[in-house]
Amino acid sequence: MRVLEAAPVTVYGTAWCAQSQMVRRHLDRLGIPYRYIDLEADPRAAAQIRWLTGGYVSHPTVVVGGDVLVEPTLGELDWALERAGLVEPVETGSL
Repeated sequence: MRVLEAAPVTVYGTAWCAQSQMVRRHLDRLGIPYRYIDLEADPRAAAQIRWLTGGYVSHPTVVVGGDVLVEPTLGELDWALERAGLVEPVETGSL
């Protein structure tokens, strides 16, 4: 994937959560700028996550261009990045 432009991406997670770290590494590899908020270091962020997710503090929670992804797979994250225009769609081979 080729990065097109910077846009708002926020990752809410914890330092000990393997899935949070996987999402951050994926964004780093793609060159996507993002804001990381450690839920343990910022207690107010937990309240914001509860509001975004309907009452749960799940991590990672990723906000991409208005889409809220709760514990996304990398495929779901890539879909949201494409939808937000942050990366070009991956070309698939012709059948």
